[in-house]
Amino acid sequence: MKIRAVLHVIVCGLLLALVSFAANVEAKQSKSQPTKIGVLVSLTGSWSTLGKNTVAALQIAANQIAAQTRGRQRFQLLIRDTQLDPSEALDAIRDLNSRGVKIIIGPQSSAEVAMIKPFADANNILVISQGSTASSLAIPNDNIFRFCPNDIREADAIVALMQHDGIRVIVPLWRNDAGNNGLHDSVQIRFQALGGTVTPGFRYEPTTSDFSAADSSVSSQIASLIAGGTNLSSIAVYLAALDEVVGVFDLAWNYPALVNTVWYGSDGVALSAVLLDDPVAGAFAIHSRYPNPIFGLPDTLRNRWQPVADAIEARTGITADAFALSAYDALFVVQNALVHANPQKNFGNFKAAFVNEADHFNGVTGSTALDAAGDRENGDFDFWAVRLQDPRATWVRIGTYNNGVLTIF
Repeated sequence: MKIRAVLHVIVCGLLLALVSFAANVEAKQSKSQPTKIGVLVSLTGSWSTLGKNTVAALQIAANQIAAQTRGRQRFQLLIRDTQLDPSEALDAIRDLNSRGVKIIIGPQSSAEVAMIKPFADANNILVISQGSTASSLAIPNDNIFRFCPNDIREADAIVALMQHDGIRVIVPLWRNDAGNNGLHDSVQIRFQALGGTVTPGFRYEPTTSDFSAADSSVSSQIASLIAGGTNLSSIAVYLAALDEVVGVFDLAWNYPALVNTVWYGSDGVALSAVLLDDPVAGAFAIHSRYPNPIFGLPDTLRNRWQPVADAIEARTGITADAFALSAYDALFVVQNALVHANPQKNFGNFKAAFVNEADHFNGVTGSTALDAAGDRENGDFDFWAVRLQDPRATWVRIGTYNNGVLTIF
């Protein structure tokens, strides 16, 4: 009996020790340090629409991951407002590097990505941009990854729409930065390849606040085309811009040639809240038709992305686009890659794991598979235009360009 009693005590003690050990392990896991994620976005500068929605998307994703893993996988978002200024982006990544950050989501513009790329490559920092499209940055084996298609694919989409609408001549007006220069060049190449004509147009600096010279030049070029016998209905203005579209449109009303010509836009303005907030510019956008292509969201996956988009809009009051939702997907890919490697200990293994996980991940935006340069392979686009509804200006989805097929609603 005494032996049984002793054995009983020993067994109970071992069980208690195992339970205690398991509890301590779980407690240590739940108390593990969160992974630092640098977030470079424009919150107070141009294109702040995307910046604000990106932060909301990442906060939602981080909260969901923490809940799903019962706190074992947590992220600390170190948010930096770059104001869409490349020098601010470089200062921010230097600061984040000093804090041990090896994973960056953003920045959103190609000019910023181009500025931080050498530092990221030299310091083993993995950068995931949700909005950079410049094909000049499609460089294999670097540390820059982009969860959106590049400007060559966007050019295919907008030129297909122009051709459908009977446009044969375009007068380009574009912002002098990496992203918009890339869009201008790709659109010009594609449009000319299909037999169209592209005039010299006008390129303005990012610091421009008075668009009189820009609007006047474009107006004069349109007038010269008409004087030379070109039918007005076959002429369009192609505008590759950001929030300064408001300044362009405010003055455009003063030039009959601009008022009577149709305009086409780019991803940097699509779904812009700033344009809607200006009644004069908004009215010009409605009058000029002004469709803007943007990386599209699959209708077949609406049950996945719509709840996330609604949650983002509830936080920011701004309609969420595929750029912001791709940032949401990016954090889940990062989570999966961290299972295989720690970027602090072996950056090369982590980078390889990230690429592998991206190639096999299907998120709310669909497949995140990357091409050889680390850019998203999926090149589907939605077209958005400003329309008057209930009596206010709002963005309306007017068409798609999926797998080379144009559909107009």
